[in-house]
Amino acid sequence: MAKKLFFLACLLLPFSLLGQSGIDSLMSLPNRQTQSGVVQEIVDYYQTDNIDSVKKYVNALKAIGVKSHDRILEHLALLKWARALAYFNYSDSAEHILLGVEIDKNPLLAIEYNLVSGLLNRNKRNYDVALTNFYEALATIREEKQGKMLPFVYTEIAHILTQNNDLENCKKYYLYAFSEAQKYNDFKLQVNICYRLCRIYNGGIIVNLDSSIHYGEKGMRIAKESGFERGYADMINIVAAPIIRSGQYRKGLKLSQEALGFADTYDFSLQTKYYLILNEGFAYERLGIFDSAWQKMEEGARLRPIGIDHYRLKYLIHKARKENAEALLALEVYKFKSDSVIQTRHETKLSSLQARLEAGAKEKEIESLTGHAEKQAFQITQQRYFLVGLGLIIFLTGSGGIILYRQRQLKQEQAITKMELEEARKRLEVEKQYRASELKAIRSQMNPHFIFNSLNSIQDLVLKGNIENSYSYITLFSNLVRQTLTYSEKEFIEFEQEVKLLELYLSLEKLRFKKDFTYEIVVNNVEDIMIPPFLVQPFIENSLVHGLLHKEGEKKLKIVFELADNLICTIEDNGVGRDKSKAIKQRQRVGYDSFSGKAIQRRFEILGNVLNGEFGYTYHDLYDNNESSGTKIVLVIPVKRQFWSIAEVNKIIPKFMRDSCI
Repeated sequence: MAKKLFFLACLLLPFSLLGQSGIDSLMSLPNRQTQSGVVQEIVDYYQTDNIDSVKKYVNALKAIGVKSHDRILEHLALLKWARALAYFNYSDSAEHILLGVEIDKNPLLAIEYNLVSGLLNRNKRNYDVALTNFYEALATIREEKQGKMLPFVYTEIAHILTQNNDLENCKKYYLYAFSEAQKYNDFKLQVNICYRLCRIYNGGIIVNLDSSIHYGEKGMRIAKESGFERGYADMINIVAAPIIRSGQYRKGLKLSQEALGFADTYDFSLQTKYYLILNEGFAYERLGIFDSAWQKMEEGARLRPIGIDHYRLKYLIHKARKENAEALLALEVYKFKSDSVIQTRHETKLSSLQARLEAGAKEKEIESLTGHAEKQAFQITQQRYFLVGLGLIIFLTGSGGIILYRQRQLKQEQAITKMELEEARKRLEVEKQYRASELKAIRSQMNPHFIFNSLNSIQDLVLKGNIENSYSYITLFSNLVRQTLTYSEKEFIEFEQEVKLLELYLSLEKLRFKKDFTYEIVVNNVEDIMIPPFLVQPFIENSLVHGLLHKEGEKKLKIVFELADNLICTIEDNGVGRDKSKAIKQRQRVGYDSFSGKAIQRRFEILGNVLNGEFGYTYHDLYDNNESSGTKIVLVIPVKRQFWSIAEVNKIIPKFMRDSCI
């Protein structure tokens, strides 16, 4: 990193001092390749930090292209400027530039074009399309060995997967980016990734305080050792909250105070200062130092009156002091102000709750709060009857005043419990919405994988010189993509539509396998049902790729559908079997996991939670004379019925009513 900074300092110092003359001196470098390479290095350095500097050196890059009559370099300069505009959310200007750029099948231009398109679709929240753009850019970057671009692409893919609440894959791509950043000694990016992972585990996707603190402290250490003071300030700012939430109140208090010391130096936003002050307040409240907590609450309220969390701190202080009336008032204000904010946050990103609890735990919480509220209501009723009786007997005594006071206290406590109960119910509803959104996110990740596999099949035919079949394949593939995009947004599709989709997919694969491959789809008494789309195809693909592809001679695949309480799908092949397939995979040193396999497993788990059923799949190895003869997969798929069958009607309508109808 030190060498890189020294190199850039040597380049940038004369430019900053001489202005246009600095760029003119750059134009006098020995050759065009050296000039353009140096300027691209500078543009990439400023790409995510300073749009004014990007514009300045993009103009220099374009001037080099014009002077040397290099149209590719001119278009590359325009695309780099468009990428900066898209990154800084000037989407309209970036889209306008894309319309006038010609890629000319140049791989470097194709990379930049896909990066710009990915950023634009990300800004529009078209996350599935943005993922496709970045995956295509990633494939070209690897082919062209443009390693310096990998950290940026990995980080953007991880960012989109974060929006889709895909914890496993977003963490994987952040760690890919971190590894690449280490190769190029990019400490700034390493700190930025630690910052994002700290936030993800502190409620961005899931609440895991140990992981949040781990990445927060790791980022602090990297920033401190590399002398990146701004990064250190950001890290102690973000990690203070999970440290306080984990019970380390004094440590979190110290970090919040240290972060506030950097606030003026690095011009922290008003909102950041507000939360740092409240972090101190929450720590003091947990430590029982209520006067200091109250002081921080008032300081936060003065700094940012439109904020809402100082009301929550006020409520906690009153509640800890047993000041029930004041606690109830503060809670009511906090609830009123937070309702609209929470609703907007849930609509745009369902996973942004600060504490993502499991739905079952929330239901238990609701049951507990409901029982508590009913008990308090019963106590209030008892007190009321007791008060009437006591008033009739000793009307002039002071006992009635004591009972009235106690009843008022119970009402206040009941009101607080009811409000907490209502908040718990809202969190449960959001969790159910999150489950639905996670299914959609998994489908959006499967589609690029599905399309890329088909494109590989087309590429295989073209490389083998099979032009006629490649044309047929492309025609079928276009129909397949159209149907895939149509069905991907639907939770359920008609069973017949799924079968037609499988027929289309298998006809495509048959082109690749030629005459050796035969398949059969058998449907036994299955009608008038709907099923989730794309559950069967990944297993058929595994049978083809891992079982039949390695088999010599005749290759057979049989798919049988039968309807019971759920849809039973049996997929049987006469391939090499799982053991031999695994040995082949190890021999070829294939180190990746099946992306669609993980996604489909997660999808079955979510369907089971949402529909309250046991759905999934099992593998069975087939043998003939103690030798592997293939694999059988049995899937249990949820169904939604379109019409009542005669058998179902007979179950519901009593016999005497059926007789009278006849």
